[in-house]
Amino acid sequence: MTSRERVLATLKFQTTDHVPYGLAEGRIWPQLCDYFLKEHGLKDKDEISNFLDMDFRWIEPDSPEQRAFALTKKGLEVFDFSNGPLSSAITMGDVDRLYPINVPQFDCVDFKSFREKWPNHAIVLNSLAIPYFWASCMQFGATEVFYKIHDYPEVYEALLQRMEVGSKAIIVNFLENAKDYIDIVSIWDDFAGQNGMMVDPSWWRKVLKPYYKREVELIHNYGKKVFFHSCGAVRPILGDLIEIGVDALTVFQVNAKGMDPKSIAKDFGGKLCFYGGIDVQHLLSYGSPEEVEAQVKYNIDCFRDYGGYIIANCHTICTIKERNILTMCQTAKSYVTTHP
Repeated sequence: MTSRERVLATLKFQTTDHVPYGLAEGRIWPQLCDYFLKEHGLKDKDEISNFLDMDFRWIEPDSPEQRAFALTKKGLEVFDFSNGPLSSAITMGDVDRLYPINVPQFDCVDFKSFREKWPNHAIVLNSLAIPYFWASCMQFGATEVFYKIHDYPEVYEALLQRMEVGSKAIIVNFLENAKDYIDIVSIWDDFAGQNGMMVDPSWWRKVLKPYYKREVELIHNYGKKVFFHSCGAVRPILGDLIEIGVDALTVFQVNAKGMDPKSIAKDFGGKLCFYGGIDVQHLLSYGSPEEVEAQVKYNIDCFRDYGGYIIANCHTICTIKERNILTMCQTAKSYVTTHP
């Protein structure tokens, strides 16, 4: 099978020659580049991707605003979530005034050439759609946002509505240009921690879920699969992601509460694909290659009767031992088992 055939079959819970694998969001960080240059003489990210024989290639468009922000002092610091620009908003008019709808301008991406370069790989577009909850925390402030949710729900809803206009415009702009050349669109939001969700699941279903549903439907209308990134303990809403048509959860943080591979496979396998599952907080950062190999095989075995599993690191952080990434990929490729 080609990588593209393998990935698309996995997203349909069909049998493949081995599980697909890749890196979280396709990111190859500087330390990993240094390792492969020193140990294997590989000079760039394309050579590393080919050497690892990963099934995915990711596109993440860039913008002048992003580059300008990265060059500022603030771009090198942790973002201050304590006070957002909308922290004082108490009316829908305040939201209209303080949050003008602005669709970011992105550099032109040659999707056709990218597909021609990688004809046999699954191409994922990181769409840069707006993450509704996370972005609302940035706009209101990490503490103030909960006051807005409780005391001024109409103000919170007004912000979501304005965000949706911009987010859908971003998705449509990219898909109109990329629809013939990509396979998957990635959207994201973060609303969970290590031990549970930051918001009540029932509130999530009532307020946020309809926005995700409309974006998933929009992407499906272009004939593309949907990756939904949300790390942490998101088990309470996995059934909802299935209901709205999400094809795969990334990055499947298995050491978060309720996210162990065995029970996740039992309860959700064959209904939702899971991309990730190899822990970085402990295993990839401090474990041995033998432990990494064992975990990869264990995860694959958990999903053997269901299909829909893709090996990858749960997150990308610089403490990861580079040798463990190599072991993760080599084991995923060589461990052949019948699935589903």
